[in-house]
Amino acid sequence: MFGILHLIHSPLLVIFPFMIQTYSTDILYIIYFFVIMFLYTFLDGECPISYICKVRLDKKYIAGSNITYYPEMESILPSKMIDYYFGTTTILYLISLFFVMFRTNTFSYVFVFIFLLLLIYFLIVRKFSIKRHLLFQEIVKCILFFTICFLGFKYKM
Repeated sequence: MFGILHLIHSPLLVIFPFMIQTYSTDILYIIYFFVIMFLYTFLDGECPISYICKVRLDKKYIAGSNITYYPEMESILPSKMIDYYFGTTTILYLISLFFVMFRTNTFSYVFVFIFLLLLIYFLIVRKFSIKRHLLFQEIVKCILFFTICFLGFKYKM
């Protein structure tokens, strides 16, 4: 069930902005991206869907301890295709996000800084233990929280 959710959710995020093109849904799409990234920081870089599945399989699972393992996808895709699938959909999602930000004129250099910060955060999470970088993770959480609040207040969501 979680694998199907992941399989549908990821491509849907890519094509959604092209299916529904209203200003308010575009703003909600941008806010949704930052909310998802915010959730990732609470799970030490772990995808919320994968985390739920891992905890169901192993009650003692610790968030962030194996972020590149997607047990929910193993019954749907061959294991070698899973990383390729998520890598491709992530790149396409970011392209869709930038498209929506330019379409709504919300793109600014502040967002470039936030995207670079997220890139650094996820590189650290994948290459090192986030436990050694807790202060940086807390800074990312705060910046994401203020970004979500700013977008919500600015666009009255």
